[in-house]
Amino acid sequence: MNTVLKLVGSLFVGVLAFLVVGIGVTEALDPYVWPSLMLGLPAGLVAGIALIPLTYLGFTYREEVAATGQASERTARRLRATVAGIAGFVVGGGLATAALSTGAVGLATAMLFGGLPVGLVVAAVAAFLASRRGRSDRTAPGSPPANSS
Repeated sequence: MNTVLKLVGSLFVGVLAFLVVGIGVTEALDPYVWPSLMLGLPAGLVAGIALIPLTYLGFTYREEVAATGQASERTARRLRATVAGIAGFVVGGGLATAALSTGAVGLATAMLFGGLPVGLVVAAVAAFLASRRGRSDRTAPGSPPANSS
């Protein structure tokens, strides 16, 4: 699969995720929040933006495994960091949004001014930590730890 095809496929998945999540969140919150589009657009945008690199790296990983039997360390590290960043954003941003929205702050304010910044910081830290962990750091089960000196 060439790079252009992977890019087009990744963009298609990102746009599709934007539409599905944006419309889904907007419609789900419509009875409870006015204007629910204020929450649906950022949620869809985040989902679309997150799935573009994840899809591209997934295509690359799959292509390398099919060609050589295993993915390169660089591709595996990038995919690991992307997944950790997305998970960190969802967990950190979700917890911050939940904590702020239980108080006197509305859901939209908690999401935009609490969940988004906290989620971005947690995502950056999680991606950094995941990218630092390489194959050389892992040992086979039952084997003694490598000598660090």
